[in-house]
Amino acid sequence: MWQGRVVFSLGVLGMAAGCGDDGNRASASASASDAQTGAVSASEGTSQGTESPTASGTAGDSDAGSASNSATQATTSPTEATTAVTATEGATETASTTAPNTSSNTDTGDGSTTASTGDETTMGMPACEGENQGGFDFSYLWIANTDQGSISKVNTETKIEEARYFSDLTQNGNSSPSRTSVNITGRFVVVSNRNTGWVTKVAANIDDCVDKNGNAMIETSLNKDSLLPWGSDECVLWSTQVTANIFSGGAGPRGTTWTPGTFNLETCKYDDQKVWVGWLSGPGQAVMGQLNGDTGALEATVPLQNWPLYDAPNGYAPYGAAVDADGYVWTSAVFSDQVWRIDPVTQEVKMWQGGNGDSHYGMTVDSKGKVWFANWQGHGGISTFDPVTQLYSVVPGSTGNVFRGIAVDSDGQVWAANNGGALGCGLIQISADTLTVVNFHKFDQCGTPVGVSVDVAGKIWMVDYNGWAYKIDPQTYVKELVTVANVHYTYSDMTGGGLLNAVVPK
Repeated sequence: MWQGRVVFSLGVLGMAAGCGDDGNRASASASASDAQTGAVSASEGTSQGTESPTASGTAGDSDAGSASNSATQATTSPTEATTAVTATEGATETASTTAPNTSSNTDTGDGSTTASTGDETTMGMPACEGENQGGFDFSYLWIANTDQGSISKVNTETKIEEARYFSDLTQNGNSSPSRTSVNITGRFVVVSNRNTGWVTKVAANIDDCVDKNGNAMIETSLNKDSLLPWGSDECVLWSTQVTANIFSGGAGPRGTTWTPGTFNLETCKYDDQKVWVGWLSGPGQAVMGQLNGDTGALEATVPLQNWPLYDAPNGYAPYGAAVDADGYVWTSAVFSDQVWRIDPVTQEVKMWQGGNGDSHYGMTVDSKGKVWFANWQGHGGISTFDPVTQLYSVVPGSTGNVFRGIAVDSDGQVWAANNGGALGCGLIQISADTLTVVNFHKFDQCGTPVGVSVDVAGKIWMVDYNGWAYKIDPQTYVKELVTVANVHYTYSDMTGGGLLNAVVPK
């Protein structure tokens, strides 16, 4: 594996301070004190000699295929050639699109643009008001490379893997990264490492990277082969170990989601965004933790009482996570028919049980606040929970399968990856309005599809465990195969489209 370094001159690009990203509802004031928990910048993990944790237990989820939990700190250093890149060249490498219906757009630094038709914004009001809220300047698919301990950044328009980053300081598959979650502007991603307990944030845009060594350059990966040693890639912003107590294969962090934050019309930015992650603090003892999206600091932990103890005696951490338009955080337990909702302000927790044969795997939330589940056991179908009526429903004709990841697009179409059963290997399409199966899509090359996500342009992505992904046009059903090397046990909101569609529906 070639380890290279790409340098962007800040004298031309200008340094981007902060990355202002955090929470929809007002953030909870509770703080978490845990001797096993620490937040560090990516550079601190190396420069201060931070050692990676040693974890015990079996490998991650039932089919994750990850290696042992013993994590060791790599000692390699970047000695390869350094390339200087101008601002123009950097812009070429980072995909960018202009917001529609404007003659010019100025980047405000957090994914929104200030549009103008001359020297002033219209009527002196912030041009970001309304339609530009939640707008992406670019769109990436972020895939966890579970066996390598890394995360890939794939341009959803060009289908090119533009960069690859180690997901934590172990720099190998022992970390077993899985869930990735993209914030509402598409500018930042977090990845959770199941076997070591670390959650890591990466910037998509060079302007959001940080010159940590003070050399007026941004040093970062430029392609899939140029992973930099841990601590030296300046687009890796922070990494927090939410737990070092990886006492079993199911204990480490899994369900992961951003909250959208509050849109500030004066600054055209989302303020106070948070990251929520679930893990087990003990056998059958589940918690959801709230991290500061800017700093990575663990601000609160919320216990989920009476967590179902499947795979006794230890159980699995909260498996999926998503946020609705009201700012509530939702999560579910694998093998279970239960769904949990957390109020991030009061930390009140509510739970609803289906009693209908659900066996949850993937989950997501649509723009109407309904929660959707991909069930891989039990009835093996697609189901939904309506928090208004507090009723579960199973989609007729979808049962008898092995569903994994699930996503809902802005047109109310539900998409879920299927690994077998009655329908076979492929992708199911369901109408959220009528609860009917629209289509089942098969693929010439189909191994173990796990992840499903919707990009900002409305295209569907299905990521296969075996080393590739498909981009699907939901209107024409044209499928494009995209090869992405390594094993991909990843199936959360890999593009940010899920959060965007739930919070800022079309």
